[in-house]
Amino acid sequence: MTHAVSLNWIELHKGQGKALYRQIADQVRDAILTGQLASDTRLPPSRVLAEDLQVSRITVTQAYDQLASEGIVICARGSGTRVMSRSTGAAPTLQRCQAPTPTYINALYGDQSNNVAFQPGIPALDAFPHMEWARRLSRAALRQDDALLDYGHAGGYGPLREQVCNYLRQSRGLTCEPDQIIVVTSVRAAIALAASVLVPAQAEVAVEDPGYQVAARVLARRHVVRPVPVDGHGIDVQALAKTDAALVYLTPAHHWPTGVALSPTRRAALVDWAATRQAWLLEDDYDSEFRFEAQPLRPLYARAPDRVVYMGTFSKTFAPSVRVAYLVVPPARIQDFEKAVFERAIEPALHVQAALADMMRGGRFALHIHQMRKLYGARRARLVAAMKDIFDNHLTCHAPPGGLQIIAHLPPHIRASDVSVAAARADLVARDLSGNFTVAQPINGLHLGFAAIPEHQIEPAVRRLRDAIAHLF
Repeated sequence: MTHAVSLNWIELHKGQGKALYRQIADQVRDAILTGQLASDTRLPPSRVLAEDLQVSRITVTQAYDQLASEGIVICARGSGTRVMSRSTGAAPTLQRCQAPTPTYINALYGDQSNNVAFQPGIPALDAFPHMEWARRLSRAALRQDDALLDYGHAGGYGPLREQVCNYLRQSRGLTCEPDQIIVVTSVRAAIALAASVLVPAQAEVAVEDPGYQVAARVLARRHVVRPVPVDGHGIDVQALAKTDAALVYLTPAHHWPTGVALSPTRRAALVDWAATRQAWLLEDDYDSEFRFEAQPLRPLYARAPDRVVYMGTFSKTFAPSVRVAYLVVPPARIQDFEKAVFERAIEPALHVQAALADMMRGGRFALHIHQMRKLYGARRARLVAAMKDIFDNHLTCHAPPGGLQIIAHLPPHIRASDVSVAAARADLVARDLSGNFTVAQPINGLHLGFAAIPEHQIEPAVRRLRDAIAHLF
């Protein structure tokens, strides 16, 4: 039997607001993602690691439990704790350190494409227009256009910038020009780019708590991150005003993970705060196309285009593998953004941009969005109904007005982390909501995605989930 690795390189910072067990879990998770800790690596016993780090054994146990609830490590009596094997059927969610996308999961743990039941954030890959996309990609690759063989413009392929601009005008009511569109490879790249251009290194930036932990991790590489509470009306602007934040990242139309919309009063207060402080609002308008109750809310950008940088992506509307996201930036900062894109080399492939522009120009993209909205609405309704019928009120489900996931609230005597582990053993993803919290008191519940699972498979999958966690009730 192999000896456990040493984790004495972990650095802990007491008195900085983040619990010690979360600091341990975050650093171990990073080491797994970067390959520093390989598949099947045995981690030190909790007693040994506690002695090395000079913390209580309970602290280490909590860290291991957190990683186990995410499916990243396996805790087995008699064999200790080890990194999840690539051959293991359960896919890790990796929800606090890195984006929980199939790209990271597949790269680290092999092909887990069959394990999409209830995985949040994945679109309907089974409904992707493969042949049509292949034709448009082929057409772009074969086009005798020197512009598609050159390095291209740092802001993005001109025709795509025009089409994105038109799309945002029509679908989101934004007033912008094509040269304000900056095309990059992902939302993560967009977040890092915007923060680096708009505020200096080590400046204070704010994030929602709970919130999208990927954004917090990206921002923490260069800035001091301050979590700000979120309640039923959105981000607490009074709490935000007590910080020295020069920028705030937020999801105002559809908060991640709760689905709460920023109230009109808070919207006005937030815009006033930004104007008074000369601070920036980094608006992630994810899933805005998929709203099933009432009309989508207008973006903050429409209220304050001089203080807001707007972000969107094709990962949910089309496919994550396309690797195209975009920002809408103030005219005065266009050159700064283009220069930073060039220096960071985060431009998507030109032939992919050309194929996307072709789809948007012909109206096929708008039709795809319409078809997906109907498909997701049906899958959402089926999941909500199945959860109610099969769990018989043992779980309380909340379906936000929009987005591609619902929340299942658990009774107090059942821990979400235990449910996540039990679900993973049944090849299901039931993500523990606590991974989205930093300082705020976590919700004891699950994040369940419905977009990626065909409608006829939803009820059987819910029954499998019930059977997998029946022993916890």
